[in-house]
Amino acid sequence: MSIVADPEAKVPNPRKADLERLRSDLAKEVESIRKALKGPTEEIGGDKVWVGKNARAWHTELAGRHKRLGEQVDKLLPIIDAAIRSEPEKVSQSEARMYNKDV
Repeated sequence: MSIVADPEAKVPNPRKADLERLRSDLAKEVESIRKALKGPTEEIGGDKVWVGKNARAWHTELAGRHKRLGEQVDKLLPIIDAAIRSEPEKVSQSEARMYNKDV
């Protein structure tokens, strides 16, 4: 007697696992990404590295980019959290194979 695997047997969802790993990895980096432009913004605006009208213009531009970067980074984890919540815990073996094949 041979045992045949149930084609509809459920297995852990590999997409959900990948999203959870992505979230974990990103959570470790969020703060450094958020602050990536902080140093250059302060240096250019601090009259130590570069002074004058052009320096002030660059500082203003960089400060705006620094602010926008922080705002965008703050949106990433909630987006990933929503994607994780939308994924089922388990999927069929064929769904898991198709996902793994595509990745």
